[in-house]
Order: sequence, then C-alpha cells, then structure tokens
Amino acid sequence: MPRDNRLPDYLDSLPVGHGDRFAELNATVSAIVSESVAGSASEAVRLFTFLPNQVGHPDWDDADVVFWRAVEELYLASPRRDQEIPLFYWGFHSLDILARRSSNGVLVTDQAVYVRDVPRATVSVPLASLAPHDVRIEGSVLRVGETTIDLTPALRLMTDATPSASSALLSAVITGVRAAAPAASTDATAASASVADLVQASAMSGDFLLPGRDADTKKLAKLTAKWKLPAGETIRVAWTSSTLMGFYGLAITDTAVYSKDLGDELVRTPREQLDGSVTWLPESKEFALSTEQRVPTLPSITDENREYFVGLLGSLLAART
Repeated sequence: MPRDNRLPDYLDSLPVGHGDRFAELNATVSAIVSESVAGSASEAVRLFTFLPNQVGHPDWDDADVVFWRAVEELYLASPRRDQEIPLFYWGFHSLDILARRSSNGVLVTDQAVYVRDVPRATVSVPLASLAPHDVRIEGSVLRVGETTIDLTPALRLMTDATPSASSALLSAVITGVRAAAPAASTDATAASASVADLVQASAMSGDFLLPGRDADTKKLAKLTAKWKLPAGETIRVAWTSSTLMGFYGLAITDTAVYSKDLGDELVRTPREQLDGSVTWLPESKEFALSTEQRVPTLPSITDENREYFVGLLGSLLAART
C-alpha cells in the first residue's frame, strides 16, 4: 500500500534554491529536536513530534504521513505566503463523530507558525513576531502568541512532564528557525521572481488578471480604457471588480501602481516610491500601500485569506519583472 506522503513532490515544485534552504533548515531543526528529546524527562514529547519525511520514528511508523497531513490541513488549506518550507510539526489527531481524523497542533515553516485547535480555524502567525516567551503552558492549554490549543484530548498520552517539555521544544524550534531563516530571504526570492510567476503560483491566481492569459486580455483592455492609463505603460497584473459605477481595485504596471475605490479618483504612485509594505486597515476596510495610496477590499477577500493576500501583494510590489 503506497504511503500518502507528497512532501517530496511539494519540495520539488519549489523554485531553485529552496532545496538547499530546506536541507539547511531541516538539519537545524533536527538537531534541536534530537537534543530536546534526549533526556528521560522529555521522552514523552516524542509522541507529538514529527519531522519532514521522517522514517524510523521511535513511536509511529507513519510519521512522514502524519507530517504531510499536517502540512495539508494547517498550511496548504490556508497559506500565509506561497512556497513556504514546512519544517516541524507538534501535534495530535482528533476524531469527529464520523471517526474522521483532523490534525491539531503547531506547524512551523520557514516563514510562519500555524496553530490549529479543531474545530476552530487555523491561525497563522509570522515567525518573526514570536518571542520565546510567547510559547508557554497555561493550565491544560498550550499558548502560541495570542492563540491556544486545548491539550485535554491528548492528556491520556502525556506524562506530567510532556506539556512543559513540548512548549520548551516548540520555543527552541521557533527560535532556531528564526535565527537561520530571516524573513528578508523570502523578500529577496520574491524580488527575483516575476509578477506573473508569483500570481500563477499563488492560491488566489484566479482572482487576478494577467496579460499573458487569453481570458484576461479583453478585461485588461477595458480596464486600461476606463482608467485612462498611459499608452506607454504595460499592466503587469490587475486585481479588480466592477459595478455599474465602474472598476475598482488595483493595477500594477511596469512603472506605477494604480488604485481606485468606487466614487473616488484614480491614485497613481511610481513603483520606486513604494517599499512593498502592505497594511490592512480594518476601520476603512482598505489595504494601505503608503500614506497616500490605499487599495479597497474586493469580494474575493475573506477573514481567512486576508493575511495571505497582504503577503502576496507585498511580493507583487517587490517583483520588478
């Protein structure tokens, strides 16, 4: 019976250079885990600890499958950014009334930490925003930043030392990955990729318009005419919707970024004047690219994909081709 671990295929699909990056970070995390579970007081934490493509796990013969399932359910189901490298999973499975298994726990990638406490939705936190003390035990709850996991369903598998040992291990892994994988490295990767590549590889590809897609050509021509974009500029990507009042949203050309809300004037900013930062403004329901330029939210944005869109838009602004 084939093993359902598609992590090797996922890693092979990543851009050149990610393989070396995975090998380096995987070695770092593996060393941290080996050191952390060496003591007898911490042995029980091994039951909840899984590494990429892991074979020979001391407790589970399907550890590689458990890890990949966590990647699918915690990261790929609601990614914060595209092409993240999954590195470590601490967790356990829960069963619903139909005996269907779900992954509970914490998944650490090179860019973020994903926390899932079924039946609540997965919460993602930027790796750089977590300090060691942000991971801790509070009674029967594991806290990671502002979110928590109820450990009660797994207490029968735990010793008295397991909760504290688990939080210490998670803290050590997050600290180690942060030191070895600065967030700027992803920004550099994004800057070397083209806008089209970033969009096509994203989870929101269908929400954007690209000049290289035949189905988008007429829509882009109509947008260019309605917004009266300069003839000398070429749209690289557009993210728009429309009503009887016209188009609203965003367009990025080779030289400028345009944004417009319904009833407002079109705003233009030269690309070199934007640093790639994107901030969500909940009061006005807009994305701020600068003090002067804001992008209205569109129907495709939900509570679940908003943070992902912020990261993707930042990458699109950083891309130069």
